[in-house]
Amino acid sequence: MSHFIGGADREQAWMLPQCVEDYVALDNPVRFIDLFVEGLDAAKIQLTAQPAATGRPSYAPTDLLKLYLYGYLNRVRSSRELERLTQRNLEVMWLLKLLRPDHKTISEFRRTHRATFKQVFRQFNVMCRDLKLFGAELVAIDGSFFKAVNSKSRNFTLAKLEGLLQAVDTGIEQYLRELELNDGSGESAAALGGGKVARIKNASERMEALQSAKARYEQMLGELAASGEGQISLSDPDARLMRKSDRKDNIVGYNVQSSVDGAHHLIVELEATNQGNDGGQFNRMAQGARRELQTETLVAVADGGYYSTNDLKEAQAQGITAHVPPPRDRMDTQGLYPRTDFSYHKEHDEYQCPGGSRLKRHSDSVQHVRYQVYYNTAACARCALRAQCTTGAYRKIKHEEHPEVMEGMRQRMQAQPQVYARRKALVEHPFGTLKFWWGHGAFLTRGLEGVNAEISLSAWAYNMTRAINVLGIQPLLAWAGLSQPKAVC
Repeated sequence: MSHFIGGADREQAWMLPQCVEDYVALDNPVRFIDLFVEGLDAAKIQLTAQPAATGRPSYAPTDLLKLYLYGYLNRVRSSRELERLTQRNLEVMWLLKLLRPDHKTISEFRRTHRATFKQVFRQFNVMCRDLKLFGAELVAIDGSFFKAVNSKSRNFTLAKLEGLLQAVDTGIEQYLRELELNDGSGESAAALGGGKVARIKNASERMEALQSAKARYEQMLGELAASGEGQISLSDPDARLMRKSDRKDNIVGYNVQSSVDGAHHLIVELEATNQGNDGGQFNRMAQGARRELQTETLVAVADGGYYSTNDLKEAQAQGITAHVPPPRDRMDTQGLYPRTDFSYHKEHDEYQCPGGSRLKRHSDSVQHVRYQVYYNTAACARCALRAQCTTGAYRKIKHEEHPEVMEGMRQRMQAQPQVYARRKALVEHPFGTLKFWWGHGAFLTRGLEGVNAEISLSAWAYNMTRAINVLGIQPLLAWAGLSQPKAVC
């Protein structure tokens, strides 16, 4: 006789089917997904459905949206895996009312509703704002590289294409030398023997492959020149080579920009870009966060990769108080006079050095942005402090336009170091969760529209998880309209 709890007999016939409602607890997050999607304005978020050409009714787009939200919340992103959930997961069976769309239908829904997912993410943040989950005072901005559906072998920069063409030309020259040697031997093909004939045949095939490769590389060079881009990707045309400080970690992918609220680490705004650095992204992300938080002013913090005086000046004019460290002068690290020892006089547009001389403005330097350049060669030549100021013939001060922005930034960060100290703990939390805990560090779709749809789903799932951790599920259910728990069967 068994001393364990026994299960039901698998061959027992049930007079009536068991109620699926029994399998979903009253505080199960799947109930919120159901209420949340049903409460969305389908027209506002561009959620539409077209019947099949054969006239067969289509699945309701709200049902497929529920499936995706459930999948991303539970770390399931593949359309094939989502299809399997509809067949064996009781929560999904409850959510979709036993519907079983195939993986092609599921995948096609994501492809045709790319813009919808960003709107769904924004609608969820409306709930977060209503429930006071946003502090709406401080946001941290940062970017992180996510891998695209494109290997490095199928990504070509201008330098890489030029190197490949040079290698092809070298191979062609080698083949031609082989032909000259064979022609000069005076031996017939019959006298050479089978081995020699085979080698000539292989060389001929190699020549055809080299010529074909050369034509392909030249075509790609032409496409690069016509597009004005610096690289081309074959599998995902929008993906770009993202360079890190350690070249071994370079990936072909996207730079995902994110703004994170300081209260509960919730993502306020995010967007995938194919720009390989963070320059010029600060004001755009800060303004997006300000609009989402519905506040007139906002404090935004970011690392030095976002420092651009033009961008920061524009942000300041639109109500953003920025905390972004200016680039360090390399003289600081060499034990020489730091830039802070040079005082700027706005009325004369010149600097005064520690020795008392004035550094005049000369021709601007234009690189990615315009830099203002100040120096005084004559004063440096006779200065007794030159050895403590520079390793060259004269000291040069170079900075972007609007030096008052740089000075104001230095003073602000010195007066409030605790603001910048919060940056890493805020902005690294969501990226660490998405990439390393949830495994969302590589996209499944291609193109900027597709990856933005994906990252919006990931961000929704992250914010949903944070909201549950902070408040619990009941306030979310109440907000969605379930004020009284529904009785189970």
